[in-house]
Amino acid sequence: MMAVMRASWIAVTLGMVAAVAELGALATLGACHPAEPPAAPAPKGPTACARASDSMVQTMLDRLSKDGPPPTEAADALRNLIRERCEHDGWSAEATRCLIAMTSVQDAEPCARLMTDEQQAALVRDESALFGPVDAQASPTSAPAPGPAQGPGEPVKSEKPGP
Repeated sequence: MMAVMRASWIAVTLGMVAAVAELGALATLGACHPAEPPAAPAPKGPTACARASDSMVQTMLDRLSKDGPPPTEAADALRNLIRERCEHDGWSAEATRCLIAMTSVQDAEPCARLMTDEQQAALVRDESALFGPVDAQASPTSAPAPGPAQGPGEPVKSEKPGP
């Protein structure tokens, strides 16, 4: 009886040793698996949307008279609004590149064609909410110039074919 017990005890012990060895082999195999690559670092510098908003606001500021103080707070508010709309609405890379390259207000029209009607409408809507309706705004020399629209609150006429 003792020999049978010893044989079964040995079998159980060997089975446990084999199980531990298998786990060790699995752990070793797991250790050989390459680690996941680290997450890509966040890009340094301004985003395309930030650069597009900077370019748009600078183009508008360049139109203003050099007499008097610059509308710094209004320009910053408009810059932030444009950047937020760009990021939230997912303006295309082509549209942001176009806006970044703009050097005159006339350059905004071809860029606006690269945006959807909804993207343009959201920008105009938020601009009107921030600065008031078009009729309530002061002269162009004391308020920021219009965005990619023809005037604040007035969407750019797109030459896209209708549905």
